Amino acid sequence: MIKANVLIIGGGISGLSIAYSLARRDVEDIIIVEKSYLGAGSTGRCASGIRASFTSEEHVVLMKHSIELWREYSREELGRYGLYYDQGGYIWIASRDETAEMFEKLVKLHNSLGVPTRIIDLDELKERVPPIRINGIVSVMFDPTAGKSHPFDTLFAFYRALKSRGVRIETRTKVKRILTRSERIVGVETSKGVIEANTVVVAAGSGSRDLLKPLGVELPIKNMPRHVMLTEAYRPAFKPLVIDWDTPGVPYIVQTKGGGFFIGRDIDEEPELSLYSQRIDFMAKAVKPLVRFFPWLRNTRILRYWMGYYITTPDHHPIYGPVKNYENLYIATGYSGHGYMMGPITGEIIAEWIVNGRPHLPQAEKLVLERFEKGKLIKELAVVG
Repeated sequence: MIKANVLIIGGGISGLSIAYSLARRDVEDIIIVEKSYLGAGSTGRCASGIRASFTSEEHVVLMKHSIELWREYSREELGRYGLYYDQGGYIWIASRDETAEMFEKLVKLHNSLGVPTRIIDLDELKERVPPIRINGIVSVMFDPTAGKSHPFDTLFAFYRALKSRGVRIETRTKVKRILTRSERIVGVETSKGVIEANTVVVAAGSGSRDLLKPLGVELPIKNMPRHVMLTEAYRPAFKPLVIDWDTPGVPYIVQTKGGGFFIGRDIDEEPELSLYSQRIDFMAKAVKPLVRFFPWLRNTRILRYWMGYYITTPDHHPIYGPVKNYENLYIATGYSGHGYMMGPITGEIIAEWIVNGRPHLPQAEKLVLERFEKGKLIKELAVVG
């Protein structure tokens, strides 16, 4: 019989970060179980962006702290193992006066919460994004703390750091069910046997829904398909991730460390669509609006295209924290496309809940599952991709 002090279900950025934050607090006997390979879910399919320029206080505050951790981690142990944070910023482009006014309000919100976004003029835009055409641009919001990081570099860095700290990582190990005794979790039954545990954290993306349902816990999450593609490599062109706010679907473009560009855009899809579906029309739909700013994209070659899920909640905020009726069960899921960037702060928040009984950020306590029962949803407008 295998025994764990803390068992974490899910080997994406959330699960690994939670384990890392616990290990840094000297918590021992941590086991991570992942049904496939590390990063097989949303983490390995994301487009690398990291930002605090959101529209809710909860997201802004949490991401401000997450970015601080991204910077800290990249300079310390995880940086030595390959994690990096390229703080090139985010550029938000407005083509309408109404959006320009919204940007002004958002800058005031961000600044009041310690995030130094600002409105920049077109000359500065050209300095930061030299190849961009500026015709029709009414306003530009710049988030200087934002940036990008490569998901698989990050996962490998966490893996090496966790192994060095004695954390056990079991891949190709599917959790069949969570075992309970009265109001307490006692362990899990996996494809490789039973693991007993004092505390269980469910950070399994949309798989969290099926794992918790037999316990009478209903997660209001659904898988929303999203698409992204990668172009051929170019010489370094610009560092910021550029977002066209006023085009339907909010297309974006960002250059990777290998020189190619990630390009994405939201298009109408049915929830729960298979990731093996094909939308050949996506490429034209994503590139066409960006040609207005970058005419050379007309002739670009697309090297890869794939689908992933935004595991979405009704208010586009994550579900964090303890589960009512179970004294030693915690959730971390439902990021609505923001799970990778929130990874470090997710780790800290869940670790604090386990070790200290509550997180140090009061905004996190507003994101528990019970908010849906009480109707205390929190609106977020800046969902990109």
